[in-house]
Amino acid sequence: MSDPIFDQPRELELPPEPEPRTSATALLRRTDFRRLYLAVAASELGDSLHYIALMWFAFESGGPLGVIAVRLADSIPALVFGLHGGLAADRWSRKWLMVGSDLVRGVVLVPIAIAGIAGSLPLWGLVVAAFVLETATSYFAPAYGATVPTLVDRENVQQANALVQATAQSLSIGGWAVAAALLAFIPVSVFFAVNAASFFVSAVLIARLRHGREHDPHGEPPHLREGLAALHPRPLLAAGVVALGVAVTITAGTWIGGVPTLVRDTLHHGAGGFSIVMVGYAVGSIVSGMLLARIPIRNKARASLIAWVMYLPGYGLIALATSLPLAVAGAFFAATGQSTSVVLLNSAAQEEVPDNLLGRVLGVISLTHRGAHATGLLFVSPLFAFVAPRAVFGAAAIAVPLVGLGALAAANRRAAAAPARATGRTRRS
Repeated sequence: MSDPIFDQPRELELPPEPEPRTSATALLRRTDFRRLYLAVAASELGDSLHYIALMWFAFESGGPLGVIAVRLADSIPALVFGLHGGLAADRWSRKWLMVGSDLVRGVVLVPIAIAGIAGSLPLWGLVVAAFVLETATSYFAPAYGATVPTLVDRENVQQANALVQATAQSLSIGGWAVAAALLAFIPVSVFFAVNAASFFVSAVLIARLRHGREHDPHGEPPHLREGLAALHPRPLLAAGVVALGVAVTITAGTWIGGVPTLVRDTLHHGAGGFSIVMVGYAVGSIVSGMLLARIPIRNKARASLIAWVMYLPGYGLIALATSLPLAVAGAFFAATGQSTSVVLLNSAAQEEVPDNLLGRVLGVISLTHRGAHATGLLFVSPLFAFVAPRAVFGAAAIAVPLVGLGALAAANRRAAAAPARATGRTRRS
């Protein structure tokens, strides 16, 4: 075809240059993304204080079994509501879905804070609150993930996700430090009230977003199978989701059940030593976020699978640790691997999946990621009752990289076989 005015063959025209990527900090100049970023930052700071209060009250009320009950309550809803949360993100206004989730999370914490300050907070109240909080998060997470590409453009999602991750982990460390200082002056139950306020602040900020996918009352209602089907022609993305579920089941179960035991019984440190190991993990996530914010990765789904190899030095060091610094170093490498994999997998979906299906695909990823904490608690953490922590961490150091590399090999075989199957169908037709 030729241009009717200049008679220039279109075949000879140069393709348009791709839009240049925007730096992570430059993204904050975009008003809507800045509001979403600040909303997440506010709720993450509140969560860091809330976590300390939640675990303390759970332990005081029910001992180790109380902690397990609360952790299960804040993990199981992802398995129950994760897929529907993704469906809702494609069916209704994503902005108002996030606002509603924040309001629910804020409201449920108000009576918890009041009961805690009054000294009458029962364990069952913590379990119910944890269940409701995670249920609301199951609706917030897919809506949030599907909103990010509309605010920063698809070519910038990696930088945006990495910036949010690094900020969230930095605020966690800051929140723990602030908590340690504030506990000398105020009761720990006040942290529940602070977290409730952080969710209300987040809701106000998100309500002010000007852009984002809104509900089309005349659109065709979305179906869950369409979101699952969107993974079929993307073997690396599908493999990343499967690897995420298996790897986090192993890593969450070993971390939750094993690190406190290892620190106390093998390294002979108390709660302070465990806190230092947690800081090492948070620093690893921060470093991962900072690097991903600056270094664009071309094939994100493939890199997300390779990132699980970082658990070889991570959990290997923890298994061999004879001192706290080695355990901290192991936590650093483990966090680098998992944080890198999660950011790249979500970014790959945000880049590759059409907007009308994105909520459902991110719902599958959220269900897999958050639900794997529950399966890890149920199937891996009990191993520490009769197996030495070093042996469990050593086995996990080998198993987790094999999960990532095995999924990568399977995806490559499937991708290589696809053209052959297509050729066979063409010949038969």
